[in-house]
Amino acid sequence: MKLLIIGAGMYVTGRNKTGTGTILSSVAEMSKNVNFEKITVASKSKSSQLDVKNALNRTNKLLGTHIDAEFEALGERPVEKLSELCKQGTYDAAIVSVPDHLHFENVKVVLQNSIHSLVVKPLTPTRKEALDLIKIQKKNNLLGCVEFHKRFDETNLYIKKALAEKMVGKLLYFTVDYSQRIDIPLKTFSSWAHQTNIFQYLGVHYVDLIYFLTGYLPTSLSAFGMKGILRSKGIDTFDSVHAQILWKDTKSDDQFISSFNTNWIDPSVTSALSDQKYKVVGTLGRIECDQKNRGVELVTERTGIQQINPYFSDFLPDENGALKFGGYGHKSIERFILDVIDLKKKKVSLTLLEKNRPSFRQALVSTAVIEAANKSLVRNAEWIKIEV
Repeated sequence: MKLLIIGAGMYVTGRNKTGTGTILSSVAEMSKNVNFEKITVASKSKSSQLDVKNALNRTNKLLGTHIDAEFEALGERPVEKLSELCKQGTYDAAIVSVPDHLHFENVKVVLQNSIHSLVVKPLTPTRKEALDLIKIQKKNNLLGCVEFHKRFDETNLYIKKALAEKMVGKLLYFTVDYSQRIDIPLKTFSSWAHQTNIFQYLGVHYVDLIYFLTGYLPTSLSAFGMKGILRSKGIDTFDSVHAQILWKDTKSDDQFISSFNTNWIDPSVTSALSDQKYKVVGTLGRIECDQKNRGVELVTERTGIQQINPYFSDFLPDENGALKFGGYGHKSIERFILDVIDLKKKKVSLTLLEKNRPSFRQALVSTAVIEAANKSLVRNAEWIKIEV
């Protein structure tokens, strides 16, 4: 397996003290059973090389692994340099972890070079970009997936099963409350936070999750944004975005509505990076899910109060006492790499994977919602028809 990782930020390396670098840690864990002939990390800035080196050293030490990665600085001609790198490397798969507005140009290069692709959410901010990528993906017979790791969380899988069994009756509404620390736009993503918004960057997770849980399609949307503290600190983006989305079952014409409240101005001292809850209400009952408070609270003089979610991605002891990296964040990346291996060995069909994975085609749903939300935000919360 020859793997290309594009991007060297928080989700790849865990830099800026944001926690574990999920991507490199997942690859290291998989290296215990998968032969990675070559791993390359490509980033625009050469300064990221040290972050990658430190992440690899830390992860190898924790897991007892020995993975290494070549580093490529893409410089001032990132798309051109990436194209050259893809042509030279004959990579089997690529994981793209770059800012939202750069997804299209990076994934396009990867697909044009016949490389299976996993991209962090959202797929793209617009339907046209998503459809263009799908066209190239289909032409080259490739697997394209979005890293919607909430589909792998056992809590959400339980709720999916409960909804399939009609335990709460006919669906009436979902409510989603999702927020992050202000450090994310002010420090971690300060160079590009003004080119996205909290609904597009974070709320999209729950747009995809509602589609995954119910199979309903979104039909129209109204979104309103609030600006204040981030703009006062030099970042011209919304503090919070509030959206109402109507969903419809294409088989029965049943409908429900979802309400989103998203922000990224939580205090830096809040007990978790993300505070996230959602509720499902039906005619026969309701489901409430707190996805921050997993039942573990850590209080220390050094870190203060923390709500720990060991189920997302973490290094935990296995049955023999050795540390193992796992969690639903890891499963999402692991599944993509194993699917690519199975495709190469002809153990699985692309058609089956398209149906059962967060494929580019399935991601058209969340991308269409993002596009509609961005239109509504600049039209004073006007209701926008969603074209899926």
